[in-house]
Amino acid sequence: MKTAFFKTGWLQTPEMRRLFEVLGAPAVDVRAVGGAVRNAVMDLPVGEIDIATPDTPDVVAARLGKAGIRAIPTGLDHGTLTALIDGTPFEITSLRRDTACDGRHAAVEFTTDWQEDARRRDFTFNAMSMRGDGTLFDYFGGVKDAEDGRVRFVGDASDRMQEDYLRILRLFRFFAWYGRASLDAATLEACRTHAGGLARLSVERVQAELVKTLTAPAPALVLGLMRDCGVLAAVLPEAHDLLRLAALTRLESAVAAPTDWRRRLAAGVGEGDAESLAQRLKFSTADRVRLVDLTAAEPALDAATPRALVRAALYRRGSEVIYDRVLLAWAHARAVASTVDEARWREQLTHIADWQPQTLPVSGADVIALGIPQGPRIGELLSAVETWWMGRDFAASREETLTELRRLSLLRTPTPRVSE
Repeated sequence: MKTAFFKTGWLQTPEMRRLFEVLGAPAVDVRAVGGAVRNAVMDLPVGEIDIATPDTPDVVAARLGKAGIRAIPTGLDHGTLTALIDGTPFEITSLRRDTACDGRHAAVEFTTDWQEDARRRDFTFNAMSMRGDGTLFDYFGGVKDAEDGRVRFVGDASDRMQEDYLRILRLFRFFAWYGRASLDAATLEACRTHAGGLARLSVERVQAELVKTLTAPAPALVLGLMRDCGVLAAVLPEAHDLLRLAALTRLESAVAAPTDWRRRLAAGVGEGDAESLAQRLKFSTADRVRLVDLTAAEPALDAATPRALVRAALYRRGSEVIYDRVLLAWAHARAVASTVDEARWREQLTHIADWQPQTLPVSGADVIALGIPQGPRIGELLSAVETWWMGRDFAASREETLTELRRLSLLRTPTPRVSE
């Protein structure tokens, strides 16, 4: 163990001080674990804070209850409670060791041995723990690996993957975010050997890991590694165009576009795969629609598309979708051509970013005022006059549009019914 040499202010908040005290520290060896400690060591922002304790869940629940802190039994089978302090959740887990694993779930027993608990964690930099006073415990060289950007399993990589196949995807996700040193050959070979086990994971887990990987700074490199060892084919066989994905991530930096995993996924998959992929991985309706919109063949837009056609697409589809479609087209151009007219692409994106939504200056009420009865004819006339208005690049005034609406209304009138 050693005293921390990094920022520990996150441990000194009123909520954290109270939680450590309620759980019995310092008499009880309570520590922060997992991602909070890893990020503190890496001098990254600390988000959710998980706590571990040698006390069993019943003792933890009793301590929280006595202090008037709400405890939610979020994972009692694995010794986990969630404490709510001033609305902030803290996950508290009793120290444990695995007694049996089936490739996804483990049977556990509680222990008071911190090193035994750390041994069951996935990567060395995730196995560190820290007391409330900032004392750091690093049993497997996690600090050195964090400093070197090395993603390394605790113990034998093959054994850890067979305990939980999700660790294969977590390996690539953490490498995408923190890796600077190459993954070692034995670990990649273990991924190849056990890639078939990924079929045992729920699609929700696979989706979550892929989304987190796609939001990393350079996902194409990582997806390439996944492809080379057979992992990508097991979880995302639709991803064929990693060159365009690589070009897209560079463009996002160049134009300061916010990261969007759906745009990045669209860069790697084709139009014919988007719908089935979204269904297979159980995307939300909004994410499915966005992916399909971004991979559709139409509207086909590039740097040379006339501005009037771009504005028509903006009116129909909205600026977010059209901006992303042009960005994807630019990425494709970069991926397949030796030279690209970057200035023209930038001008097109600027034009899209400057677009102000337009509203048709007439409505159904105007159609009714012309004596058109309720029915499908109203929608037909509005659609026709909208097409006319768009053809004039949205510049026609309300009076001009009303004049055209009157003209259209006279072109085809219903045949009068003959009285019997």
